[in-house]
Amino acid sequence: MKYLIKITSLSLIALLAIINCRHHSMEQRAEWIVKKVSSELDLDDKQKTELQRIKKEILDKRKELDLKMIPEEIVDQIRLTQIDESKVNSAFETNGAKRDQMRIFMTKKFIEFHAVLTPEQRNKLADRITKLLKKHNHD
Repeated sequence: MKYLIKITSLSLIALLAIINCRHHSMEQRAEWIVKKVSSELDLDDKQKTELQRIKKEILDKRKELDLKMIPEEIVDQIRLTQIDESKVNSAFETNGAKRDQMRIFMTKKFIEFHAVLTPEQRNKLADRITKLLKKHNHD
């Protein structure tokens, strides 16, 4: 029962965080990322076109998989007097399988993008990611 209370509490906290952070649509955030990457890596027109194509494919795949931070089935369970643990686990497993599909797809798209970068751009990207990781590492 304590496990269930923890899961519910974490779900509620995550839900509140999502609600407060949803100032921009996924498309707007993706476009911001494309602009930032294009600018920081000084992409040429061909590379920008490739990045736009990849962005569209990723957004389409995300929509196809209907990925959710918290599956609706879990929200439905929260409304009930008693939570059905098997339904919660099933919802998380289904959502996890979709996330695995998305991870595999994103890896392929990352490889495609990597292939169009020059060695200098790859190093710049690696340096930028390293900087971000250090900035957001709270260990």
